[in-house]
Amino acid sequence: MARSLRRRPLLAALLLAACGPSGEAPDWAWLEPATWEGELLAETELARWVPRGLEQVQLPGRVILYRSGCELCGRHFDALRESPQAGALTLIRVPEQGDEALPQDARSRAPEHDHLELLSLARGYGVETPTVLLVDARGRITAVRNGA
Repeated sequence: MARSLRRRPLLAALLLAACGPSGEAPDWAWLEPATWEGELLAETELARWVPRGLEQVQLPGRVILYRSGCELCGRHFDALRESPQAGALTLIRVPEQGDEALPQDARSRAPEHDHLELLSLARGYGVETPTVLLVDARGRITAVRNGA
C-alpha cells in the first residue's frame, strides 16, 4: 500500500486525515447511519470518508449508500426508476475488493443521479446497504432508512 500511496499524494493525505491519533491508516471503518438522524450531513462520520466532501450534495434530496454488487441495492434502484421521487439524488458507492470487475453494477440501474465514492480501505466498510438518507434544504438528515 505504501508504494501506491507515494504515487497518489491526495489519497495519502486523505487517508492520514481519516486516521486516529496513532497516525496509522485504518483497514476498515464502521458506519452507523441510524445515529445520524437530526445531524447535519457534512458533520456525520460519513463526511470523513468522502474524498471530495459532502458539501456538493444537492439539497434537499436523498443520499443512498450502495454497493456495486448488492442485488438489494439494484432492486431499490429499479423501484426508483419506476416511481420517480422529487428532489435531488446522490449515490455514494461503498467500495469492496473486486467490485470493479463486476459485469454489471447496481449503479447502472439507478435513475439520473450525482455520484460520489468512499475512500477504498483494505477491509472495507461495515454498513448496511442500501441506506437512504433524506436530507432537508439546510443539510440536516431528517430520516434514515435501511434496506429496500
